[in-house]
Amino acid sequence: MLVPQQKSSWNTKQLNNQQPKEIIKIKGVYMRGKTFITSCCLFALMACGTAFAQQHKLQSGPYRGTIGPMVAPEAPAVPDAVFYSNFVVDPCTGFRYDVNNGFLLLGPNNCGIPGTTQWLAEPFVSRGSGAVTKVLLSITNWSICTPTSNKFTVQIYDDANCNGLPGNPLGTPVTATSPAAPPATATANFGTTGPLLTAGVKYWVVVTTSAASSQNATTAVWWEATTSIEPFNLNDGSGWQLGYIGGPGGFQVQ
Repeated sequence: MLVPQQKSSWNTKQLNNQQPKEIIKIKGVYMRGKTFITSCCLFALMACGTAFAQQHKLQSGPYRGTIGPMVAPEAPAVPDAVFYSNFVVDPCTGFRYDVNNGFLLLGPNNCGIPGTTQWLAEPFVSRGSGAVTKVLLSITNWSICTPTSNKFTVQIYDDANCNGLPGNPLGTPVTATSPAAPPATATANFGTTGPLLTAGVKYWVVVTTSAASSQNATTAVWWEATTSIEPFNLNDGSGWQLGYIGGPGGFQVQ
């Protein structure tokens, strides 16, 4: 069973709290002899390893709904206004992102996996210096159901800890709306109050849901960037296989 990360502190506190349950279960068995004790210890390690293996993000799979109309992308205000982008138009589909896989952005009252919350973050290195005015994201509703809310929160974080996790929030968070279907994109408008970025510095785009009625039932997908696909070939006569391994979501910071 998938165990989504529901904590906003971006740590493994939830996982650590689960581990003693396995250990207590093993200690509750009547043990005779050193051999059995050793076996129990090994089993405990295997159980802990399994718990760690299960701690991963919930994926959406391919988009199955009706594709929306093609919309021309917005042009940046000036040529150097884009701090980062992994949007690349696929000439086969005309889309700026891939809809064969993505990660779920969920409020607790979502209609896909009720009771489950999942927030997401993607890192980027700013190619210029200046204030963020807008973030575009390849986020749309999940096609398996019709959610009763479609908004979510977007904020820029720093990378203060250099540990592969978002650091400290920068500036003020803004609200974005998840479109009904691809190939549309969600837009987070920071206006004139966006955080200041420095060229060559690593930051994070973080998307979350709040307890507000406009967000707590959000059921969305952050679709992968076009370049996230990695086909593989085992040289066994089967040829090339599709490799949607769960790469970064598509987004643009400007």
